[in-house]
Amino acid sequence: MKKRFVLLAVMLTVILIIPVLFLNYGKQASAGYLDNTVVNGLLNELSADWDNVNAKNKSIVPQIEGISYEVMDNDGRILVRTETGMPEDLGRATSERYTIRDIKVDGEVVGKLLISNDFTSMRSETQKNYERRFIIVALAEALLIALFLLWVYRNIIKPFEDLKEFASDIASGDLDKPLKMDRGNIFGSFTESFDIMRSELSEAKQKEYEAQRSKMELVSQLSHDIKTPVASIKALGELLEAQSTDPKSKERLGSIVTKADNIDAMVSDLFTETLTELNELNVETSEQESRILDRIIRDADHMDLVTGRNVEECIIMCDPLRVTQVVNNIIFNSYKYAGTKIHLESHIEDDYLVVSFTDEGGGVSNDEIPMITKRFRRGENAKGKPGSGLGLAIAYELMEKMGGDLEVANADKGLRVRLFFKIV
Repeated sequence: MKKRFVLLAVMLTVILIIPVLFLNYGKQASAGYLDNTVVNGLLNELSADWDNVNAKNKSIVPQIEGISYEVMDNDGRILVRTETGMPEDLGRATSERYTIRDIKVDGEVVGKLLISNDFTSMRSETQKNYERRFIIVALAEALLIALFLLWVYRNIIKPFEDLKEFASDIASGDLDKPLKMDRGNIFGSFTESFDIMRSELSEAKQKEYEAQRSKMELVSQLSHDIKTPVASIKALGELLEAQSTDPKSKERLGSIVTKADNIDAMVSDLFTETLTELNELNVETSEQESRILDRIIRDADHMDLVTGRNVEECIIMCDPLRVTQVVNNIIFNSYKYAGTKIHLESHIEDDYLVVSFTDEGGGVSNDEIPMITKRFRRGENAKGKPGSGLGLAIAYELMEKMGGDLEVANADKGLRVRLFFKIV
């Protein structure tokens, strides 16, 4: 890990230093217009042979390649000129940016050396050299940056993208997809730790599922085992009630039968809920005449509190056994919490047969409406009354499994439960 960060620091340093070195080199290259050694040598030659120069003896005037110059005495007369068209006085030479140096003989200034600086051509050539160097360095810089960015992507960004995708899979519950590990990148050991975490989470989830299933199977078995003695208690209570002649005893025996019914209903809800959790609650829908609902409602209404017309005639998709459970739960809840008449209505709405049950028990608060179809949720009116809060939740789930729906709302005088059956 440390070695890779050192390599990263070195690469950044190289990329940053190259332009600085290039600029400094460019400045140095552009500054050296005249070779001072050559100029000093020319001055020495002119000083040593000043008499001939002063006599305008051109044969002894040194010729230096690449340098054009002229010699002027102290009176401003041009003694030597290597090219025509050169300045006639110091003012013009200065304005044309000539290099002007004193010519001395025995420490006394005897004249001036005026050297032409062809800035246009010199700058043009220097600029071309500069541009060539700039292009080469820019290409090298671009290549280094591209290689550096590629290295950063492969060793830093890509591992983080993989971690992000991995975290998304974990959040969605997918614990089976392993995280690709590359010990060669910076985060190799880091990603390995994440994959170990995934394996441990997957193992823990499997153990939790097995424990939950074991618990549900136990509850299911106990629910089934409890129903048998409860049925026996109910049957014995009904027999003794029928045989008893004492009004007080008959009332007490009737209470025992009622309590046995309550226990049986709660155990049935618990058993059904357990099967739902285990995904073993089978729903087998088929085409049925809607008149089957009249029979199911009539069988469930043993207290004769349901009033209203028969259900609209049509063909619906449903599972008669599960519809029986749904209707029993709705009517039983109304018996327990309202104890009033239950008004039955039905109509066809779009592609559904809607069957509604409305009691006159005052309903529940509007805040509780969205909650009472959830598991183990009960309204304030259920306080002090037996129940597990599973009846409407089970009915809701069964209607969904049959391709329908269940809605709960407050009516004018009580609570209304509407069942939606898909019409064929």
